Amino acid sequence: MKKFTLTHAIIQSINALAAFSPKLAGKIAFSLFCKPKKKQPKTVEHHFLATADLTYETVNNRRYGIWHWGFKGPTALLVHGWESHSGRWRKMVPILLNAGYQVVAVDAPAHGRSSGNRFTMVEYAEIIRYLLQKHAPVDLIIGHSVGATSVVWALSNTGVAFRPQKAVLLAPFTSLRYTMERSSRHLDISDTVMQAAFREIEDFAKLPFDDIDITRRVNRLADMDTLIIHDRDDNVTEYTESVKLHEAWPDSELWITKNFGHGLTAPEVYERIEDFIAVKSV
Repeated sequence: MKKFTLTHAIIQSINALAAFSPKLAGKIAFSLFCKPKKKQPKTVEHHFLATADLTYETVNNRRYGIWHWGFKGPTALLVHGWESHSGRWRKMVPILLNAGYQVVAVDAPAHGRSSGNRFTMVEYAEIIRYLLQKHAPVDLIIGHSVGATSVVWALSNTGVAFRPQKAVLLAPFTSLRYTMERSSRHLDISDTVMQAAFREIEDFAKLPFDDIDITRRVNRLADMDTLIIHDRDDNVTEYTESVKLHEAWPDSELWITKNFGHGLTAPEVYERIEDFIAVKSV
């Protein structure tokens, strides 16, 4: 309750500030939206991460933790979601290794072993693009939640030569407007503050706010074999977001699950992915 009261007080202060300085209120709101809480790995995730080779890459002055399992076979790149880390892939990595892949996973900006206290989808997409080029050819990419959305953003800005043959997108959202407006309703942030925050994002991304929408970009990715998975009972991102993405991406495959939640860690999900990504052993 104390945590909620503090958050509520901060939001009400920002709403009040907007009456005098909408721009400043928008800047503060933008910074709060971009500030994740770092989630420490559970014991089992810590042990799993200890089995990887950990290195660091610096891209645009941001330091990223990169995890690597196996050093033979085609490469799979794993991209986690908001307030998570590469430990979330502890059940996925053995499946990929057994299928003949080597695996690279990245910690998002301000997550896991990566530096900073600010996360943006644009910066996440930059490190994804960098890794697609460094580890080329990457044969498979898997993303979860904002990681899945960032994957599509990155792929749409990546040359055909560096795009994977296959992609698996778990519980993506289609646009920044969707996720921010959903959050603003939950947090009771005023429309004045949100509009100012949108303008701050436009200045940062150097794009019109409504152009930050992956349904407008998938026409560039028609050559990819893509599986989208979303749960009907997802209480973080509505499954209709994946329906919209699939409708904009006619060659994609969509599987709507039931009772698996936002995390999509049920055995049936891993089995479906295993069937989709099967490669010859090397």
